[in-house]
Amino acid sequence: MERTSMRRFGVTLALLCAFGLVGCGDDDGPVGLPDGGESDAGERTDGGGDVDGGGGDTDAGTTPTCGEGEALCDDACVPVAADPANCGDCDVACAEGQVCDVGACAAECSMGLTDCSGGCVDTQSDGANCGACGTACGEGFECAEGACACGSGLLECDGACTDVLSDPTHCGDCATACGDAEVCSDGACVEGCRAGTTDCDGACVDTTTDGANCGACGVACARDQVCADSTCGCAEGLTGCGDRCVDASSDVFNCGGCGNVCPRGQFCSEGACVADCGDLTACAGSCVDTRADDANCGRCGIECTGGRSCTGGRCACAMGEMACRGVCTDTSADVANCGFCGNACARGQSCVDGVCLSDCPAGQTRCGFRCVDTASDTFNCGGCGVSCGFSGSCSAGACTCGRGDTLCDGACVNTNSDRNHCGGCGMVCPGRQVCSRGMCVGF
Repeated sequence: MERTSMRRFGVTLALLCAFGLVGCGDDDGPVGLPDGGESDAGERTDGGGDVDGGGGDTDAGTTPTCGEGEALCDDACVPVAADPANCGDCDVACAEGQVCDVGACAAECSMGLTDCSGGCVDTQSDGANCGACGTACGEGFECAEGACACGSGLLECDGACTDVLSDPTHCGDCATACGDAEVCSDGACVEGCRAGTTDCDGACVDTTTDGANCGACGVACARDQVCADSTCGCAEGLTGCGDRCVDASSDVFNCGGCGNVCPRGQFCSEGACVADCGDLTACAGSCVDTRADDANCGRCGIECTGGRSCTGGRCACAMGEMACRGVCTDTSADVANCGFCGNACARGQSCVDGVCLSDCPAGQTRCGFRCVDTASDTFNCGGCGVSCGFSGSCSAGACTCGRGDTLCDGACVNTNSDRNHCGGCGMVCPGRQVCSRGMCVGF
């Protein structure tokens, strides 16, 4: 509704300009037009500011920092590649009968894209128009090959994507709920979490890598961020601008650095504003290699989803993986797709080399849903759940800890953040307290 209203307003303004009823500038052309229109003397000023975790929803006195492919238009982050009221840039409205095609007004959408309310989108990957216009995927789902699906390792339980290895209401499978005094660890209801994991509302999670509980329970990373070593940050190759992660090498609104907006008519290539993309392809203000760009694979606007990456201009899964409902899956170890897509192992079984097994091969031990060699497995060293951490190593069933970790009860832990070993081995934080910088704090 809001997008339709904005489009009508843009069309009305264009008509008023045409009849000379209001004053209009000459520099309102969209960014990334095929003819590479002339640039303004000034630069856009819609790239700066801080953002909250909502991705465009502003708090009082807060200006959001928009993500890649978005522009700040009237205090809201707008996807200018497909918004007919802000096509390529703010307040650039396409004329009646035109569509917004990858940041440029056109008579029709490019091949592979679909006209949804005047915006050209890839219904094979667009979460708001998955498979057809207006078909939106629910929270936790992603659009892959035109269908809403859960990511690899997740199961759909009660209409939501669920990690049955840690969810206490769906532990091991969708039908099993843990008791009040139990937690869910590796798909089984037990009385306490294994070493190296933390009880967060009944779910045993690794707070060093869990994006919803990064460093401590309830500390969620912002959109586009990942959790590494108990700290939220941007993935490799991305730059943090406010609470968003952007590719400063190609983002026209953060080109080379946060808030550095290219003049209208120019493109962002390798972190610099340029007038021509050369051998690369101009897609919504950015110069990209469509042979390897996951957001513009083969041509502008075609996004690789479901864990696939762009190789030679085509979206494909990594070697050894198979697309199950559009999501790249390791069928040699996935209990929901063991050996082939849709082949779910029975409760208590493990998927080993694509076969559901109740007993592990000689020399291996079943830990949760997997068969492992406890003599060398980093996260099950000498026994199930004994973790050597991400920087440690396991040899002959014994951990050698990496820098920053301490060996406590045979497992490598970070005594600065582990509530079971806070400040030193065996120093457990009481009640609902958490461990921060080696001290128990909180309730």
